[in-house]
Amino acid sequence: MSAPRHTPTSHSRQRGLAMVEFAISAPVLLLLLFATVEFANFMIEYSMLSDAVRNATRYVAGAALAGDSGVLQQGGPWNTLVSQGQNLAVYGNVGGAGTALLPALAVSQITITGDPTSNNISTTATYPYQSLFGGAIPDFMGGSIATNFTLTISTTMRAL
Repeated sequence: MSAPRHTPTSHSRQRGLAMVEFAISAPVLLLLLFATVEFANFMIEYSMLSDAVRNATRYVAGAALAGDSGVLQQGGPWNTLVSQGQNLAVYGNVGGAGTALLPALAVSQITITGDPTSNNISTTATYPYQSLFGGAIPDFMGGSIATNFTLTISTTMRAL
């Protein structure tokens, strides 16, 4: 009688196959995970910036008219109001105290203008979005997907 030949069992073959499948699918799953986290961060920052711009516009529009004249303020009072609106958009308060609501958001990135013919107040924010993962997400094919871009949000309201 000859000795039985030793052949790999079905269990050990399955384990090897599972390792190969994991090695193939892991980069795709990681890319999807990174993209999901990055998109969620983008949406949070977009929402915060949009709310800040809207609040600043509402604040300036509520105080922009000089008394009961129906005319926009001019000169020093207007400049003070614009400065307070910019601080509100960046810091969440008109005094400009504390830390910025978003990283790298500065007062210089907020523009508030008033149109004296229509009494419309416009606020525009230009914000350089910063990715959680640096300037790019690796695509596992030797390249990368750029994640740095500029968000521009604008809101217009009529002065009350």
